[in-house]
Amino acid sequence: MSGTLMSLCTVDALPALPQGWWRAWSLAPATLVPLLLLAAWALAPTWRSGLPAGAARRWRLVGLLLLALALVSPLCRLAATLAGAHMAQLMVLVAGCALLAAGWRAPRHAGGARLGAAATLHGLLLWLWHLPVVYAAALLSGPVHVGLTTALALASFAFGRQAFHAGPAQRGAVLVALLLSLAHTGLLGALLTFAGTPLYALQAPGARAWGLSPLVDQQLAGLIMWVPGGMAYMAAALGVFLRRTPRAPTMGPRIPTWQRPLR
Repeated sequence: MSGTLMSLCTVDALPALPQGWWRAWSLAPATLVPLLLLAAWALAPTWRSGLPAGAARRWRLVGLLLLALALVSPLCRLAATLAGAHMAQLMVLVAGCALLAAGWRAPRHAGGARLGAAATLHGLLLWLWHLPVVYAAALLSGPVHVGLTTALALASFAFGRQAFHAGPAQRGAVLVALLLSLAHTGLLGALLTFAGTPLYALQAPGARAWGLSPLVDQQLAGLIMWVPGGMAYMAAALGVFLRRTPRAPTMGPRIPTWQRPLR
């Protein structure tokens, strides 16, 4: 049992089944050790981000908690068992990396080509993950699983860092990048939702164990990316817009003429 818990979240490891899914934690050193090292560094008292200390530290803490939820909690084993849980795990992973980036140091160069490259790589990796042959390789091979997860985490962090730390002049480009991400992930979600046949045969036994057909499980995965995932990109775009919008100068209380001091 302990040896299984120390393995990665692949189909040959401990599955998360209805009768005991809450016990299916993942303590694989390949993900747990880097996560602990990252937490120790990001939350150290001497860490400086150049942002308001309290707010930056809170962003990093929430981001780290979401990463732990995606990589250590039973959600990780569920992701190897159900396509719907896999999609939920990826959305949590992406959100955790974005929030971690929000509390990180601003990049030396933000916006422009770097923003476009980060957004493009983030999107390409999301589509690559869901090609059936790549999806199957990630579920069967530990190195492929770790490599794809790490690549998506780094790309999401880079995209979030470029988006949240871009200057006011880059606000339009950031909004376009986020809305394009919303559009293409929504398209991927719609394709998975309306596909007529199951694409991920390896998770068919897990779906049936949960009382779902493989096609319904896949449709749930598509809906999770399409709706909650789209709302997350929309929320990020709205947050960037509101944060970058200059506030009108506040007017002090108007003093009646008879109360004004004589000059």
